[in-house]
Amino acid sequence: MTPTDYTLLKKIKSGDRPAFMLLYERYWAHLYRFVFVRTKDKEISEELLQNLWIKILEDTATIQTDESESAKGYLLRYLHYRVIDHYNSYKKIPSTVSIDEFDIPAVAETTDTEYFEILEGNEISELLSMIDEVVDQLSSTEQQVYDMRIRKNMSVNDTAEALGISSKTVSNKLSKALGEIREQLSPEYQSSKKLVSILMLMEMLTKY
Repeated sequence: MTPTDYTLLKKIKSGDRPAFMLLYERYWAHLYRFVFVRTKDKEISEELLQNLWIKILEDTATIQTDESESAKGYLLRYLHYRVIDHYNSYKKIPSTVSIDEFDIPAVAETTDTEYFEILEGNEISELLSMIDEVVDQLSSTEQQVYDMRIRKNMSVNDTAEALGISSKTVSNKLSKALGEIREQLSPEYQSSKKLVSILMLMEMLTKY
C-alpha cells in the first residue's frame, strides 16, 4: 500500500531518510514546474525548492496535510508565497496566475522510482565517500566552488563574490566538478537529470 504524505512526514520527523526521498520523488517534478512557470528562472526555481526540502527536514511538524493526508496543497501554497517574497525583494511584479488557475496533472503515487531504487542499493555514506575522493582530486578553486554551491547551497553570485571570480567561472568550475563526479558514478546516476539535486540532498541528509 502506498504510504500517505502524513505517514511519510511522521517517518521523516523520526529521521527516516528513505521516507524523505520518497516524498521528494513524489513531488519534485510538479513543484519545480509550478515554480518555474512563475519565475522563468532555473536557478531561482531550484533555490526555492531546495529551501523547501530543507524546511521539511528541519521543521517537519509545520507541514500540513488535508483530509486525504496529502501535503500537496500546503507545499504549493508555501511555494506560491515564497515566489511572491522573491519578487517583492527585487521589487518585481509577480505572475498573476493563481494556484487554483494553474493546472497541475495528478501526482503519480509511486514507491518504486529510479532514485529510491538507487538509494536502496547504495548507502549514502559510501556514495559521499566516493564523491569526496573525486572532489579531493579537483583543483583548489573547483573544490571551493563545489563546497559552496553544493554543500553550503550558496548562490552563484555569492560564491563568485566570496572567491573573487566571475559568475561564469563559478558555473564552469561547477560543471567540470560535476562532470568528474558523474564519470565515477554508476550508470543509474549518470543518466539522472537531477544530479545536482541528488548530490545536495545527500549532503543535507548527513546533517540530520
